[in-house]
Amino acid sequence: MTYQLKNLNVASLDFDDIKSSLISFFKQQPDLADLDFDNTASTTNLLVNILATATAYNGIYAQFGFINSFATTTTLMESLMGIAANNSVLLAPIQSATSSRTVTAVGSTLEEYSTFLATTPTGADTFFFNITSVPANTSKTTVLYCGQSVTSFTNYDYTTQSCELPYTIDPRTISFYETQIGSGTVTKWTRVDKSTTSSSDDTETFTVINGPKGYIVTNNFLTAKRITTSSTVLIKAVVSNGSAGNNASITSRSDTLFPTAVTPSGGYDLLSVTQARYKLLFNATAQDRCVTINDFVNAIIGSGISGTSDESLITVQNDCCIPGKVKIYVSGLSSSNASALMTIVTGK
Repeated sequence: MTYQLKNLNVASLDFDDIKSSLISFFKQQPDLADLDFDNTASTTNLLVNILATATAYNGIYAQFGFINSFATTTTLMESLMGIAANNSVLLAPIQSATSSRTVTAVGSTLEEYSTFLATTPTGADTFFFNITSVPANTSKTTVLYCGQSVTSFTNYDYTTQSCELPYTIDPRTISFYETQIGSGTVTKWTRVDKSTTSSSDDTETFTVINGPKGYIVTNNFLTAKRITTSSTVLIKAVVSNGSAGNNASITSRSDTLFPTAVTPSGGYDLLSVTQARYKLLFNATAQDRCVTINDFVNAIIGSGISGTSDESLITVQNDCCIPGKVKIYVSGLSSSNASALMTIVTGK
C-alpha cells in the first residue's frame, strides 16, 4: 500500500521527538495497526528505537555537513579553506608584514630573496625579503616581505603537476622555477589567479590554492604548460613570522638605496575563523575592492589587524554631503592599528 510519507516528521535532531513521530506514523498505517509500538518490552518498540537512533545520527551528520558547506555558517577553518579554493580565493592562516619600497640597486643587480635587516618596535631583529630582482643601477618599486627565512621545495609531483607547501609560509612570496636538465636553462614561471584564463595554451603559468593541509602550488589547469621529467622544479618562499614585522624599521643594504616609505603592516599570527570568513566573503564578492558598505565591513574584519574582529565595534557610513566619500569608525582601535587599517582599506 502507499504510505503518506508527508505525515512523517523526522527533521528534528531530538531522539524523543523522532521516536514519537515514527510511532504516530506507524499507528496510522492499517497494515501495522495490530503491532504494539508503545510497549517498551516489545520487538516493534525496539525496532523503532533503532530507526530513531539511525535517523537522529543521520540528521546530525547532515546538519553538520550542510552548516559547514557554506561560508556564512561554517565554524571550521578546513571548510573555509575548501570553499575558498572553490571560489578562487586564497586564505592565508598566517601572514607577514609588508612594506612597499622604491629600491635602487647600486653597482650590481639585487637578486630575488635578498635579505634586508630590520628592527621591530620591541628592539628585536627581524628580516625582510624582496621576491623580484632589481637590475643594476636602476630603481624599481617592490614589496618587501617580513619573515624568518627563505626556504626551498623540490617535492613537485609530475603526475598531479603540483606540490604541497606548509601553511607556515607566506603564500604571496611563492616563486616557481623550471630548470631544463642538460642545458641548465632556468625559467621563472608567471603566477596567476585560479580564475585567470589565457587566450593561448601551453603557457608557463602556475597558481596557488588552499589545500586540506597546506598550499597547493600547481600548473594543472587547461592553458598551462605541462612539465615532464626532462625538467626539474624548484619552489621558493618566505617562512612567515606573522605580526613580528609590523611597524618595524628596515635598514637599507650596502648595495641598495631606498627612501623612507610605508611603515610595514598587515602581519597577523593566526587567522581566526571569523576573519577567514570575512576575507572569503569580501574577496569572493568584491574582487579585492570595496564597492558596497558591506564590502568595507568585510574587508575590515578580514584585515587581521588586532581590534577589528568584532563587527559590533565597526561602523561604516556614506558621507552625508560628499558623494563617494565613506566614513569608517572602529571603536577602541590603537593609533598604529588605525593607521595600518586605513592603509589596507584605502588600497581597496
